Amino acid sequence: MVRPVTQRFFCTKLCAFALFPITQILCASPTEVTPLPPPTTLVAKQQRAALKHRHPPILYNATRATVAQVVALNRRLPAGVNTSAAIRRSNTPISPYETRVFRVDGDLWRVKMEDNDNEYHLEISRRGGRRNANRIIVEIPTDPAYAGTRRALLSLLPGNYVFRQKTSRDISPPIPIRVTGYVFYDGAHWTKNDVQGHNHGTAFTATLWEIHPAWKIERAP
Repeated sequence: MVRPVTQRFFCTKLCAFALFPITQILCASPTEVTPLPPPTTLVAKQQRAALKHRHPPILYNATRATVAQVVALNRRLPAGVNTSAAIRRSNTPISPYETRVFRVDGDLWRVKMEDNDNEYHLEISRRGGRRNANRIIVEIPTDPAYAGTRRALLSLLPGNYVFRQKTSRDISPPIPIRVTGYVFYDGAHWTKNDVQGHNHGTAFTATLWEIHPAWKIERAP
């Protein structure tokens, strides 16, 4: 006969053991396929590659900015960007903003690994915004200097799956995050008379101004 105290101990241990796999699932984060397959567009052929793959600075002053303030840069487009393809493809900064570091808090709604460059594309809205609120794009390159940033992103995401080329996840409820990186104008998606561009994230993406590359991703306080 099992004594009551022993029985309670046995049941507690049994329940804890039974819940262990569930806890593992709930606490799991996605991983990244290794090795990464080659991108469909080699770095040397990517537009504005020198800026997209800038090394994280050792020392920098970050300007606190909101998603709305990044979107508002639509009123401050780089000079000549609407008339010159050479400017849109330039490998040097085409606006003073592209030399600046922004730190932006927002809600993360979507993550995708693009097959053309294997970069993580994040879509974030203002904190507390609705699903259809204006979003900006944040990108994390594959360069070795950004390996820790990519791991930090995945550690914030729920789920037990593997990110591969073209893998995308819509996140609801969104995750509050803080991103730090260079301001960048993605001229590859430029379209005449449309500040949102073409093939630039979902329909909620409101600007071609991005945070790209981003080297610090963390949960927002």
